[in-house]
Amino acid sequence: MPARTGERPAATIPVGRRCRCGHWPGDHMVVVPIGTTGNFRLEPSGPCALCGDTVCPHFAPAPG
Repeated sequence: MPARTGERPAATIPVGRRCRCGHWPGDHMVVVPIGTTGNFRLEPSGPCALCGDTVCPHFAPAPG
């Protein structure tokens, strides 16, 4: 067995832009139905789970 070098792979950064509140789109996910198929998808558009509805009611991508 080879010796460990102590190196780890770099942490992955979520793809996409942060909201103006500074949190990632995943913190704003809501369940959205896909037409009349009975299927659903997650979409970053709801209130921030960390900030709360009164501070950040919807996902607004930061400019840039």
